[in-house]
Amino acid sequence: MLLTRRQLTIAVVGGAVGSLLAACQAPAPAPSQGAPQPSNPPPAAAPTNSAANPLIKPRASGADLTAVQASSELAQGRNRFALGLIDARNQPITTGSVSVEFFKLLSSGQAEKRVDGAAVFRSVGGASKGIWVTPASFSDTGQWGAQVTLDAGDGAPKVARMNFQVRPKFSAPGYDEPAPRSASPTDRDVNGDTSHICSNAPPCSLHSLSIADALAPGQKPLVVLFATPALCTSATGAPALEAVQQLRSTYAEKANFIHVEIYQYPFDGVHTVKTVDEWSLPSDPWTFIVDSTGLIRDRFEGAAPAEELEPSLKAVLS
Repeated sequence: MLLTRRQLTIAVVGGAVGSLLAACQAPAPAPSQGAPQPSNPPPAAAPTNSAANPLIKPRASGADLTAVQASSELAQGRNRFALGLIDARNQPITTGSVSVEFFKLLSSGQAEKRVDGAAVFRSVGGASKGIWVTPASFSDTGQWGAQVTLDAGDGAPKVARMNFQVRPKFSAPGYDEPAPRSASPTDRDVNGDTSHICSNAPPCSLHSLSIADALAPGQKPLVVLFATPALCTSATGAPALEAVQQLRSTYAEKANFIHVEIYQYPFDGVHTVKTVDEWSLPSDPWTFIVDSTGLIRDRFEGAAPAEELEPSLKAVLS
């Protein structure tokens, strides 16, 4: 796909309904092993149900609940932790009350609970399509585990466990880091023929400014979307663009909005635009909220509907 690590994979798909739990492309992490027991063991749960590759459709395990990582990378500090939930029939779970407990896995084989939170289902492109999202802050790098509890209101809560790696730093620009001042393609570069820099049908109108222009002194806050609506294998590219366009219809006077296509024309799925490489994106789509000083204040990988983006945009406008 984009680079060697961005292999073309089908995002997690829950059976025939095609539920989307991850971004279009992402690196394939190492296979997950059974999580060590916490030093204060949680309630009894099924064996660890993490899929070996969280971006590939998992086989039906027969477990009542399978948790699948939907974030391509996690780093020390603040994170938007995304996951998908699959039932015993390999169908996506999109409703219910979901809590997530995070444990640091220790070299002794024990695990210490560090933080917990509630996950919210973020729908994009249809009620059955989306991911569960919870904010999480990881104090240490290395191996972590999560215990996910689903209360569907139809009996005893269901529990699943998953392991994941926390890196020292994101590859893509992180929270409170300067946004790369990329000379992203604009309609001026293609003599007004935006079909050469936008795969949406019809091409969108978010190509009048380059990122570098939008980050010039005195400019407004910026919402920048990296997405390939026509080629996104998880079908989240077009809904991500729709979410940003929806925000623009309300906040066009207060913020700038830019869409950067992932691939060069003729959108062959191989040759990425220079801006994507400058931002070191491990997957797509991505949406970044940048304040008027050029710092990234929020970042969203994969499915991010307008109702999730809007509070972050309001925060930089206040």
